[in-house]
Amino acid sequence: MKEERLYVPLTTNDLRRLRELALEEHENFFKRNPHLREAYYNSLIGICLCQGAALHYLKPEVGIKDFDIWHFYLEEEGVNFPYRAHKRLEKGKGYKGKPVDFLKRAIPRYIYDKHPEDPGQIIMQYLLERNTKTKRLLLKKAVIGLYPDKIFGEVLWRGEL
Repeated sequence: MKEERLYVPLTTNDLRRLRELALEEHENFFKRNPHLREAYYNSLIGICLCQGAALHYLKPEVGIKDFDIWHFYLEEEGVNFPYRAHKRLEKGKGYKGKPVDFLKRAIPRYIYDKHPEDPGQIIMQYLLERNTKTKRLLLKKAVIGLYPDKIFGEVLWRGEL
């Protein structure tokens, strides 16, 4: 059976609630991974709504099957970040009856150092520079800033509108 999509337009208040869920996941991630806390807890560069839900924010006719929220951290040399770190809130605990997937990546310092005061630029430089499956998936659709406030609600990437 095909999953029914959500077609209700997303508002700024929805982005705020998704940001709250993402910040809760930031806290919970380090409770689950206390060995990474010292290296990564204070190195959160930004959080973005990505893929289909981000494109839906721009074009409500797209519909949402789930929410993909990405956390980007500054990579700490010598401390491996679990690049497949993923946590899912199922429908019942998700948002608006849809699952929420939290994914995480560490961005190398040399990318961070190019734009240390601009989290949106850091994230986009990382995505545009890396030739990975993740990059191709994220750039196919939109990227909307959730955190910090400097990028909240900002369209970092429009994708294939």
